[in-house]
Amino acid sequence: MTDLQIIHGRLQHAAYKVTDNFCYSCYKVVEGDHCPDCGSDDFMRHLSGVGVEYGTEWVIEHLIQTRLTPVDGEAQFEKLLDECYPEIKIGCCTYSPSQVLKNLDPLAFKLGVSENLESLAEDGQLYEYNGDYYEMSDIDDMLDEIEAE
Repeated sequence: MTDLQIIHGRLQHAAYKVTDNFCYSCYKVVEGDHCPDCGSDDFMRHLSGVGVEYGTEWVIEHLIQTRLTPVDGEAQFEKLLDECYPEIKIGCCTYSPSQVLKNLDPLAFKLGVSENLESLAEDGQLYEYNGDYYEMSDIDDMLDEIEAE
């Protein structure tokens, strides 16, 4: 099992933990494996104050969007460039490598941001969800917090 599969499994578990079974036929929250009124076991997920829907993807999306902050890919790439390369001096002025690349070749800078984010995701440091990237440590902390509730 890959790290991404493990994280997604933990996210699904968290989605079940923060939601309740909801019988759409009787239109009520239900405890247990079957609705006491109609006997159905085909439950929707109910997240108090948010809504009701089948599946867990919408709950996972809600958890990520409300509890986590996406990584600022540009700031992260700027920091990487500035740590790896020396400052650039032109006459009496000194410029950071990130600002030089960002201003002289914005396309190369954006490509570098994208490749850096993808590389960090492949290395298991970031988690990509709906086009945004999140620190894996932040996701682990959120999941640990939910599991402790």
